[in-house]
Amino acid sequence: MTLEKHEKERRQWVADISHELRTPVAVLQGEIEALLDGIHNSTPETIRSLHAETLRLKRLVDDLYQISLSDLGTLSYRKENLDLVETLRDSIQSYRAEFDRQGIALKENISGDIKAIVFADRERLGQLFTNLLENSLRYTDAGGMLEIGAKINGDFIMIEFQDSKPGVSMEDVERLFERFYRVEGSRNRSSGGAGLGLTISKNIVDAHEGIISAHPSLLGGLLIRIRIPVFEGRQ
Repeated sequence: MTLEKHEKERRQWVADISHELRTPVAVLQGEIEALLDGIHNSTPETIRSLHAETLRLKRLVDDLYQISLSDLGTLSYRKENLDLVETLRDSIQSYRAEFDRQGIALKENISGDIKAIVFADRERLGQLFTNLLENSLRYTDAGGMLEIGAKINGDFIMIEFQDSKPGVSMEDVERLFERFYRVEGSRNRSSGGAGLGLTISKNIVDAHEGIISAHPSLLGGLLIRIRIPVFEGRQ
């Protein structure tokens, strides 16, 4: 990479960060000033709105911090032998109520006796699955479906998150793991994130010697496929 290109990417990175931080900060500033000026009254609804924007800002800052640590090679992983399927099922269970609330079917296509011992960081894997669940929640139409499957394929476990409409063009699919990249059009929602979730997901999978890829889903939406090595009994 040339110095000129590196500097251009650095400037774009700073511009993207600034843009993403401006929105929640502006909302918080406006709401607080309205309260101070007596334009708005302090109600439970107002407090909930401020809290939601604060959480949004915290999540963005946390995501940026994690990506920065990953770039520097200082993001820590506390790996141990664990059952990946158990971690996956725990993540799915924690989101069932929210999928029900939004009218999206959450289907688990995982064999009851499957077990995959991997050498991994439980917290980071939970974050990976949470990112993918939240991604489908944001971008799947009400009345749609997310189907999650897992199976052993040789020395790997393969996990698939496959949701229904709206879909993603092939051009967008190839760029989904880029920082701050968000699909324009039907999958671009006002409730969408900052475009960092899939970037962080890729970092986590890479750190576990795995592969993550995106494809058009047979259900009409997006398919995220993950392959992580199974390390039975590794110390």
